[in-house]
Amino acid sequence: LAGMVHEALAQHGKCFSQWEEFFAEQQILARIKLSAAAEIAAAFKQEQIQSVFVKGAAFSLTLYEPGVRPFSDLDVLILPEQLAKADAVMTKLGFIQKSDEVNPIEASYERERLPGFNVCIDLHWDFAAEDGLQAAVRIPLDQILSRVKYPGAAGVPPASPQKSIPIPCDEDSLLLAAANIARKSAEPLMLVADFARMAKRAPNWDVIEQRAKEWGLRTPMWLGLKLAAVLLDAPIRADVISRFAPPRWRAQWLLAQLAGARLWQSDKQQTWRYRVLFKLLCVDSFFQVLRVGAASPKAILRKTGLTKTPMQQLRESAAAAPGMGRYK
Repeated sequence: LAGMVHEALAQHGKCFSQWEEFFAEQQILARIKLSAAAEIAAAFKQEQIQSVFVKGAAFSLTLYEPGVRPFSDLDVLILPEQLAKADAVMTKLGFIQKSDEVNPIEASYERERLPGFNVCIDLHWDFAAEDGLQAAVRIPLDQILSRVKYPGAAGVPPASPQKSIPIPCDEDSLLLAAANIARKSAEPLMLVADFARMAKRAPNWDVIEQRAKEWGLRTPMWLGLKLAAVLLDAPIRADVISRFAPPRWRAQWLLAQLAGARLWQSDKQQTWRYRVLFKLLCVDSFFQVLRVGAASPKAILRKTGLTKTPMQQLRESAAAAPGMGRYK
């Protein structure tokens, strides 16, 4: 909100010191993180690792001036079979894995070169867990990686290293935003602002509709577009939104979860209503609900340690290999 207020004030020629100071701090943090993204992208390219930076980093490079949209970490997608190479690159660059190894879709890394300026990376080999409440969602990473582009935002100087950061095409970026808004129950509201800004770029709605159907993201796409149109007056035609609409009863139930004070609730994921029910309402069909139910035993097996995540498998194989003592 602070970044967007500063942006609006600047557009009207207004300047207030308290907003200027806060925005300057956000801008510094964003530039440090994007500089790290450019460094990682170059290292991955050198090792022939396909990658794409998504969510906050991608939107900051295309939809907002630097510093307007805050993001806590960098999210980068890679192919599962390149996890070992990517992990080695992260270690070489000075990043330390900070999370446990039981997350089914990502591993988190952190580096602090200057005191107080941490850079956190979420390295994804998947975007929706096959054993969670988004088990019906299918995100084809290989297709997304085949369609990457590079930033062309006005706020990115032509000679900037940030120009070399791979990001998704507009259609894929919007689809990933749909998966994210369902996972996070539209929290924070910056996720809705992303939809509003992306709509102004006039993406190919026919392509988005087809991929949303294939990926299992029709309902989350409708939710993001509907909220952006209602709350932020986004320029999205009603007939476009209706392409993705779920049955009326489910649409009303979903919107009721975000009505009034619930829209601003900042701890949604702590309640059963949003941690479970909201995500089930975002599933496209009853058949896909059954798929989610069938995937639940996989989550139990993983949480009890009977099955291993890709990162656990990597660590165990590396620890058993000669000369790999750093993992022991």
